[in-house]
Amino acid sequence: MGYVKHELCEAGQQVKGITIALEDDRRLRRALSVITNIEFYRYQVSFKLLTASGES
Repeated sequence: MGYVKHELCEAGQQVKGITIALEDDRRLRRALSVITNIEFYRYQVSFKLLTASGES
């Protein structure tokens, strides 16, 4: 975010960031609590196996 702010932004533009993690973590939340303009998202993964003919 610092690089983008100093090297890529034009006058008047703001930088916003996101952190994406599988699990929530108290240490991560504490670190993010002192940073402005950053959001936290969790992700989850699921999948389904199919036969070659496309059946479950």
